[in-house]
Amino acid sequence: MKLLGIVCSPRKNSNTEILVQEALDQAAKLGAEIEIINAAKMEIKPCDACDSCHNTTSCHIQDEMQQVYPKLLAADGIIIGSPVYYWGITAQAKALIDRTYVFRRHRDLRNKVSGAVVVAGQVGNSTAFSALNEFFNLHRLIPARSIGSRTEEELRMERPGGVTAYAYDRGQVRDNLKAMDQARGLGQSMVETVDALRRE
Repeated sequence: MKLLGIVCSPRKNSNTEILVQEALDQAAKLGAEIEIINAAKMEIKPCDACDSCHNTTSCHIQDEMQQVYPKLLAADGIIIGSPVYYWGITAQAKALIDRTYVFRRHRDLRNKVSGAVVVAGQVGNSTAFSALNEFFNLHRLIPARSIGSRTEEELRMERPGGVTAYAYDRGQVRDNLKAMDQARGLGQSMVETVDALRRE
């Protein structure tokens, strides 16, 4: 089982990164192979709406997103984390999301397991959390949770799993015991959901 964490915070050692890493570490304890990347440290240009990917099934923009594509395809589960900027996700997160348009035609990310991590200084958690989960839903990912015997459609109607937290100063989220526990819970849920889907 491979889980990929993508941090979209431009701040080094950010609160967002701490929570994503905590989730991945918990998943690793349960046997998952984990990897974390930081989109803010990569050159990922915005989508230029050329639509060539509809015919070629690949993006013509040659930048470091080309390194991210195979990681997304290889992963069984994907966690994306973003701090809140102006009641939304960061520019780095939006650029990465837009560049996955290349996968839309054939639903290449369908049925992978998803998890969202959002950290706000004061406000905007719900808007950013919703943006990440709408992205996952458009690609037909399955939100992390204990899925039981419910159908794919029933799963999509439920509130997706993930972490929302409030922290501002660098590293402050470590003192938020509830958020850290939620992150560990997300890691466990990612593993359990991937396992459950494999058994179906």
